[in-house]
Amino acid sequence: MASTDVSMLGRDRGGRQKAKSASSGILVFLLLLALVMPFYFYLGNFRISPYRAYMIIAIVPVLVQWARGAAGPVYTVDFLVILAALLMPISLFVNHGVAKQWEFSGILAIETLAPYFIARVLVRDINSFRSFVRGAYIIIIVLLPFAVIESFTGRKIILDLFDVVFEVYKPANQEPRLGLNRAQVSMPHPILFGVFCSSAFALIWYSLGSKDSLFKRVRRGSIVGAAVFLSLSAGAFMGVLIQGFLIFWDEIFKRKKSRWIVLSVGVFFILTALELGSNRNVFQIIASELTFSKSSGYNRILIFTHAKDDILNSPIFGIGFRWWTRPLWLKGSVDNFWLLISLRYGLPLFFTFFSMYLTVIIKTIRVPLVGYSAGVRTGYVISLIGIGLAAFTVHLWESTYCLFLFLLGSGAWFWSEVGVSGDGDIAGDDKGGINSRSSRARIRYTRFPKK
Repeated sequence: MASTDVSMLGRDRGGRQKAKSASSGILVFLLLLALVMPFYFYLGNFRISPYRAYMIIAIVPVLVQWARGAAGPVYTVDFLVILAALLMPISLFVNHGVAKQWEFSGILAIETLAPYFIARVLVRDINSFRSFVRGAYIIIIVLLPFAVIESFTGRKIILDLFDVVFEVYKPANQEPRLGLNRAQVSMPHPILFGVFCSSAFALIWYSLGSKDSLFKRVRRGSIVGAAVFLSLSAGAFMGVLIQGFLIFWDEIFKRKKSRWIVLSVGVFFILTALELGSNRNVFQIIASELTFSKSSGYNRILIFTHAKDDILNSPIFGIGFRWWTRPLWLKGSVDNFWLLISLRYGLPLFFTFFSMYLTVIIKTIRVPLVGYSAGVRTGYVISLIGIGLAAFTVHLWESTYCLFLFLLGSGAWFWSEVGVSGDGDIAGDDKGGINSRSSRARIRYTRFPKK
């Protein structure tokens, strides 16, 4: 009788957890869908896009849930995100005054806090993480045909369809590259479409069907890679190349425990050799060589050269939206996320953001995992490395900025005992099967023999 009660209790608990995971998956998918919606509307003078509406509605509930412990333990990264959300408005208030910047500062704080804490609350185990990755993959599959049509014909079908009813993002009208139009699809700029797709590359490789054949895994990766390529964004494509190389390295040397140490040492010596043996530094080499356009690479070098002087002149609060020093013919856009946050908001924000980024990666790497969970962790870290390095050549703004914060928060379940040893570490393939358990999950604490 007692064993029956325990069994029923376990089934009830499992049923509730599955229902909770399913509802969380739906909410996460709605957020991803909101990130790629092409329309917006106005409340007074304030522009509201679907993802902003989602953030505004969700910000208070998720912060309350986090404060109550629904997101698990509180981590240092949580407070770094809160600090970043405070530093940006402070910088804008110092540079421009409260009256002129309170609206933008408010939405900027929401777009920093909400996506991170939404991920912390909704992505709590390996099943909800897989659901997030699957949702991103479905969206990319749906958008890919529209990207192909736009690349070859220039027709922006999604923008035209929504333009019948709503106000939509303006066509980017970028110059063709490699004889193709740059696919904007449903986002404000081709760069944003490319970055959105590239962030999912390693996640999909490791999280979806890890026991599938190499052909199926390459097919999934090719779909993502094609979408990124059609954006013709060098930064986004570089992110995929970096992820692809790291995946290749992991697959080839999977049986070598020291493979990542060997790779890190090798990269260090290569970068050192480039610095010592070339008349250009590493950044100049990457900016000029890994690009679809030589002029774009040259502009990136000029932007970095001039912007760093303004950063050193205003290191604490940055320059806000004021003119930054540059030749008159050079456009004011800064294609470097890490550089721009330093220039606009000051070095304290840069160190806060970079500390968040490195802490998430290092903390995730140090968790002892085996089997499927370890593979998912590898994909997550590779994805973060890809988007973090790509951010040196592109700016993350609007929906991709929110996606970046969401990614940082979506891996916190790796760090908690609940996320690793609970329902989630029983990793399923796409058919829901079990691939592996952690060593902790295999231990049976009982005095009765196994039947």
